[in-house]
Amino acid sequence: MKIGIIYTAGFMAMIGLVCFAFANTTTPGTHLIGQWQEVSWTYEKLDYMDEHSSVISSEIDRQMKHEISEDLVIHEAEIWEFSPEGGVKLHSSKGNERHMNWRLKGRGNILKFIDEKNPAEHYQIKVLTEDKLEIHFSTDIGARGVVKMTFNKIGEQYAEKI
Repeated sequence: MKIGIIYTAGFMAMIGLVCFAFANTTTPGTHLIGQWQEVSWTYEKLDYMDEHSSVISSEIDRQMKHEISEDLVIHEAEIWEFSPEGGVKLHSSKGNERHMNWRLKGRGNILKFIDEKNPAEHYQIKVLTEDKLEIHFSTDIGARGVVKMTFNKIGEQYAEKI
């Protein structure tokens, strides 16, 4: 009889610990919610290296950024605003706004943008903290390579301006 009570108490304690662990776990999507401002576009990896590679800048200028992102839904978005319901607003510097849906795929490391008018786009999340977001995607244009986009989280004051 006592052994049954001990086993039952142990089993209940394990169930309680598992429930506590799940209740206090944050998902990657939790950190993504909010407004993010684009900070930089750089090449993370280049497909080629030559004797002048130390002179080549990994920074992407405005013209190259335009060419790379011409067919992407993120074309001119400088502010990305993620909502918990799975919506995202892409704000451009010209005041334009685009509404789409987002989803995390894989182990939470693939950001997928879904738009009814365009094919889905996938971006690999390399860094996601409470105040920094870094995503990568591949390109074939010009100096081919992996493009790294870096974002910083915007405070609530900026959200009220929009």
